[in-house]
Amino acid sequence: MITSRRGFTIVELLIVIVVIAILAAISIVAYNGVQQRARDSQRSSDIAAIKKALELYRIDNGGYPRCGANGPYIAGSATGNTVCTVTGLSQLYGTYLSPSLKDPINTNGYIYQYAAGFRNNQNGCGTQDSSDNYILGAKFETTGNVPSYNCWSITGLNYKDGTNN
Repeated sequence: MITSRRGFTIVELLIVIVVIAILAAISIVAYNGVQQRARDSQRSSDIAAIKKALELYRIDNGGYPRCGANGPYIAGSATGNTVCTVTGLSQLYGTYLSPSLKDPINTNGYIYQYAAGFRNNQNGCGTQDSSDNYILGAKFETTGNVPSYNCWSITGLNYKDGTNN
């Protein structure tokens, strides 16, 4: 008497494995894109919070904070016009900004940059002047609807915001 064995053939098993592998690859790629967009969304939210903090600081102190110096940047004074990281603006933290505010990746390439006493010009880069303006820079991972900005190329920033920009 012949007994038949029930089970899957090797071809059927291979087809199932290939289908699962394809679905896994698609899921991983989609998941990475979602993560990047989520981090960029956090960056947009952080930039908005930084802008709000800068405006509140200006109202209370008569100007925007300077990098590496105490006190606000005063229009007409050319001192203190340097680029720094937002985390270096200790005047903002505690009163105007949450101490936990930082880029979602928080590595050297992904940081928020700030410069006081700059205005926009024709080529899209900030021009140092004696105005009471500032520029904020950030690096976004996706470039879909991001305003192009590569003037602070030393840090690879690709986003610009601020006053008079």
